[in-house]
Amino acid sequence: MTNIPPMIVVGTTLAAFVMDVEDTWSAWLRNAEEMSHDYDVVYFAAIEVDSRGIDPFAPLIERLEQVNGLYYTYSIDDGRTEVTSANRLRHICAGRNLVQDFSLERRATHVLFLDADTMAPPDAITKLLEMNHPLVGGQVDTYCLTGPPVDKYPYPVEEHMNTAGFLMVGEPLLTRLRWRWDWEMSDDPCFHRDSLEFFGIPTYVRKDLKGLHFPQHIPPIERRGHDDMKVYR
Repeated sequence: MTNIPPMIVVGTTLAAFVMDVEDTWSAWLRNAEEMSHDYDVVYFAAIEVDSRGIDPFAPLIERLEQVNGLYYTYSIDDGRTEVTSANRLRHICAGRNLVQDFSLERRATHVLFLDADTMAPPDAITKLLEMNHPLVGGQVDTYCLTGPPVDKYPYPVEEHMNTAGFLMVGEPLLTRLRWRWDWEMSDDPCFHRDSLEFFGIPTYVRKDLKGLHFPQHIPPIERRGHDDMKVYR
């Protein structure tokens, strides 16, 4: 790792259907001021729009302005008429890669991928940087992920795939590894596997750093209580 002062992009990606429940679009910004107090941090959202444009995202944009955050919009017209479990991954990966592109423009040293429906503790950036490893995350109990202990730390750390919803990425992965999915795995396990196989870098998860997902127990996206999953064309 270098001695360059850390510059962190905290990034998320989201589509309009999440805007009908405040917890699912605003959780990532709940502790924004406290998290960024001691660091050079930019909050950034990759917003997927349809024919309605940015209008559905007005509350998010207002909150981003409060923390001097920024957003880009993107759209992929693959013919879908609603958001489903079967068609989400292409769109999610495009948003995550846009977060990464933004971080490169800003010459960030790290990206903290934080899903819009996940709240990180105020000390999240400090505790993740403290690990001095290119791929680290916080524990999100919703996903029940575990692995073997990593004994080199004085606090509890395990090695295993982590949710992309609470994951910090540094060099060399930040500039050389992209988000993808395939016919066997979704975005989270693909990123974990590619990091390990192509770079020899495992994922370390700090167990005393807990993120909170809203809701805590998640069924398929179709059953999470959103009123309108339609894509307006």
